[in-house]
Amino acid sequence: MKQLPEAALVTRAQLTQERSRVRREQLLDACLALFAEGGARAVTHRAVAARAGLPPATTVYYFATIDDLLREALRRHVQQWIATMEELAGLELVDLRRLVADADHATGLVSAVFALRDVATAGTELAIYLGAARDPALRADAADALGRAEGLVARLLTALGVPDAPEVAAGAVALILGSAVRRQAAVHPEPDEARLLAHSLRRLLSASLDGGAVSPPD
Repeated sequence: MKQLPEAALVTRAQLTQERSRVRREQLLDACLALFAEGGARAVTHRAVAARAGLPPATTVYYFATIDDLLREALRRHVQQWIATMEELAGLELVDLRRLVADADHATGLVSAVFALRDVATAGTELAIYLGAARDPALRADAADALGRAEGLVARLLTALGVPDAPEVAAGAVALILGSAVRRQAAVHPEPDEARLLAHSLRRLLSASLDGGAVSPPD
């Protein structure tokens, strides 16, 4: 029997490994999509495989139980979110005094963020994050993600000379999360929600800077 060259064997092994990695990622993505749409009850072996476009037995090959699949999908998502937050530490610092003094500037910044993360995207993020927070096995990851978000904002505020930066950062993150929930319920039209969130953040920052009181939104 003719043997394949060693290089060919390595290439075949690499291709097999890559196909395995891609299939696993497809299953995790499908699991997250189903979870965001219908919660844990929507996540079954058959449903995940169908959403991923793979044979029904594929999920069992990669994950022993559906709980293992769900928890790995949630854990991966939270870790990716943490990594994204860490990358934001390299962004150019915002002029917070202008943010406090200029309502239009503040609203424009918030509106730009809303445009990048529409209501559907924000809703998916909330559903996934809350799912992780409710699962005892994932709660530490969820808490770590939130803590890192607050820590990132606190570092930026400290660099800009904001007193009590950790407390101000915690308040800012709470306002942002509350706004995300309101967007899901369409409590206010998107332009109004951006304006209200910008005003709330301006008031919070104003209390920690010497910019004085800010005028209410129109």
